[in-house]
Amino acid sequence: MATFRFDLNEEYSKKLEDAAEAKRMNIQEYIRYKLFNETTIFSVDEVIKRIQTGSFDGKEFTVPDVFSDEEWSQIDRGNAGVLGKNFFNHITENPDLGIRFVKDRTIKRRAVYTYMKRQ
Repeated sequence: MATFRFDLNEEYSKKLEDAAEAKRMNIQEYIRYKLFNETTIFSVDEVIKRIQTGSFDGKEFTVPDVFSDEEWSQIDRGNAGVLGKNFFNHITENPDLGIRFVKDRTIKRRAVYTYMKRQ
């Protein structure tokens, strides 16, 4: 796999970070999205969509539970961690989504969440 490196001054670095955060993507995903119009199923928006349309209402779940075993096997450990962190941050900042972090509870060392559909 090729590795590309480029330098950004503080202004452009901040712009890139803010743009990626606004799309709820990590920097690498955002650059792929902008350069190649590539999106991935491993995004905060996709996790939320799957929770809201799936059978998670009133149940405990972890982020990997939202995906099939085959799908989850396609994400590397580092990106899985970034997705989990971004998801946690987003649902914490947006309690109106009905997704809640269950404090002091883990399943296989993963954060646990619940979802309550809005009436």
